[in-house]
Amino acid sequence: MNVLMVGPDSLEKGGIATVIRNFEKHYDSSMYSLFFLSSWSSNKKWRTIGKAFWRIRKLIRVNNISIVHFHVAQRGSFFRKVLLSRFIPRECKIIFHMHASQFDRFYEGSNKFTQFIIRRSFDYADRIIVLGNGWADFYKKLTKTEVIVLPNAVKIPETTLFNPTAQNIITFGRVGWRKGSYDLLQVAQQINKSYPDIRFILYGDGEIEKVGEQIKAKRMRNVCLGGWLDKREQKEVIKNAILHFLPSYHEGLPMSVLETMAAGIPNLVTEVGGLPECIVHQKNGLIVKPGDVNGMVRELEDYLAQPKYRKRLSEVSRKYVADYFSLTNYHQKWDEIYTELYLRH
Repeated sequence: MNVLMVGPDSLEKGGIATVIRNFEKHYDSSMYSLFFLSSWSSNKKWRTIGKAFWRIRKLIRVNNISIVHFHVAQRGSFFRKVLLSRFIPRECKIIFHMHASQFDRFYEGSNKFTQFIIRRSFDYADRIIVLGNGWADFYKKLTKTEVIVLPNAVKIPETTLFNPTAQNIITFGRVGWRKGSYDLLQVAQQINKSYPDIRFILYGDGEIEKVGEQIKAKRMRNVCLGGWLDKREQKEVIKNAILHFLPSYHEGLPMSVLETMAAGIPNLVTEVGGLPECIVHQKNGLIVKPGDVNGMVRELEDYLAQPKYRKRLSEVSRKYVADYFSLTNYHQKWDEIYTELYLRH
């Protein structure tokens, strides 16, 4: 059976592109073959979008597609996939794989007509796949379509990359309010008093100028912006990281958290999105409420003060991801979802 996967180009930045890239590189099934259609790219945005609408029906017909697997975020991403789904023949099954970090805010901030369109669009799909139980509770209020929880997954490195003597605290992803970047600056100011050798490095794009201005205005020497990294560069950065710090206000289930855990790098994160379902406080990482700067400082000071504690969190976080978030198990679960849908033909 053949499946068409629709989403951003796999070479783009961000978690959704990473998920698609993992399907391209690592999905291996004796039952299903995957085909890919890019619906968005940063360099040729409108051309890519137009090409997706022009090609989708032909790809389905020529490749005998049975299931179309859409990777969906909020706003423009959602409406592009909704419009593309209207080009799908009736005999094909439709999956909406929801990666959105702020779909609740997007829905609640929309007018009543747009909310109606959103609900009807979800009803049109055959399955909704979400990243955590909290998101499942939200989407179940919007649609009669079955909602299935399936967290993201990552490839597990052969050996740990954790360096117990490292002095860099890193953050991967977009820089800005949603990711808690301004809270991070407050934490860094307080940590600098006790641990002046610890550096905070924010890797990614987003509100670079605004955050950079604050770093300069506060004369912070222990915080810097590292720019966007490709996967090869990320691996080198991880080797010199003592912690991955993500004080977000809204999330799905960030690939950066799973990837750093898989490499043996403990995480300090907030109780948002699917994060409470992969981080167990003081067992395989650290978790606090969003905006709780003092709580972040306390957890971070305890972590930095105890080498054995750091080592234990590193070992347990790596094992936890290998046991519950490996690509092998993840792709097997997708086989089960595809099979169940296919048998409903």
